Amino acid sequence: MKHNTLLYLLFLATVLALTSCGKKDEAPAEEAPEEAAQTTQGATGGAEDGAATAPTPLEMDGEKYGNGVTVAEAMTVSELVARANEFDGQRVRVEGEVLEVCKKKGCWMNIAGDQPGSKLRIKVQDDVIVFPTTAEGKYAVVEGLVKKMPLSLDETRSYLAHEAEEQGREFDPASVTEAITVIRVDGLGAMIRDAK
Repeated sequence: MKHNTLLYLLFLATVLALTSCGKKDEAPAEEAPEEAAQTTQGATGGAEDGAATAPTPLEMDGEKYGNGVTVAEAMTVSELVARANEFDGQRVRVEGEVLEVCKKKGCWMNIAGDQPGSKLRIKVQDDVIVFPTTAEGKYAVVEGLVKKMPLSLDETRSYLAHEAEEQGREFDPASVTEAITVIRVDGLGAMIRDAK
């Protein structure tokens, strides 16, 4: 019995490390500029002579967070979700209305997808990029690396319970009967502006 409890606690700690606002959250891995040019979807240009140069942020309206946005073309949330296996680990640009922001540390935000009821989590490294709760209702253009995380049923319950706790919502673990796969973007930069 003690062994099962220890395994469950270890499992729970792993899930929380993947999803929470704690200091142990890993930063999205920065790509070397040459790698970024090869993996960027819709990026404009690269180093013409092979020399490594950092991507230049695009000029756009709004307040800049992190590195801003360098990817020229956006993909829809539904396309990203449908092609998550293909884009896992790739740099992409997505856009949408900010639905909610982490109330504890501003370390994540959910943006609305292009299909009714759909949304996408944007997760950033704690204290490196901080999204303000005043961003809710505004429009975000986000660049980051796609991360696909299949969860077991217990991991799904823990993930959803933690999310509900962060947002001050009630949660019944028994209401979750199927495991989910979390698809998110580990944000490297964003531009947030008033919604049009």
